[in-house]
Order: sequence, then C-alpha cells, then structure tokens
Amino acid sequence: MYMIYGVTDCPYCLKAQAECMDARQDYAWVMMDWSSNYRDYIKEKFGWTTYPIITKLDYKTGEEELIGGHFELCAQLSSDE
Repeated sequence: MYMIYGVTDCPYCLKAQAECMDARQDYAWVMMDWSSNYRDYIKEKFGWTTYPIITKLDYKTGEEELIGGHFELCAQLSSDE
C-alpha cells in the first residue's frame, strides 16, 4: 500500500492519488495542511523536500520505504504492470 503525504492545494499530490486509483493500488492520503511541524518531521524522516512524499508501506513490518514524489510513483506503477 502506498502512503501519500501531502497538502490539498498541491496539484502533484492530487495527481498521485489519481495515479493510484487508475492503477487500482491501495493508498492512504495523509493530509498535512494544518500540521507544519509534522510536515517538517516527515520531510526530515524521509529526506525528501517537496510534496507529495510517497512511501510504500509493508503491512507485516509497518515499515515504510521512500518512493519519492509524483514522478517516481508513476515510474514505480508503470514498472509494476
């Protein structure tokens, strides 16, 4: 499952959600509009400075692997086909 961390006025955040829907991939949207401290934390945790920040969640371990942003997600989804 993909985790999409983002803000509602970000067009690439919305595109990332649409890409997951089109590919029939499970995803969770983490809206961080009102959480500036959490946004900073997530940027630092994954070492990614722009939104969206997209990870792949392993259900069994609870660990998240950084995918990147919208373009990296598109590349990942196309390689999964």
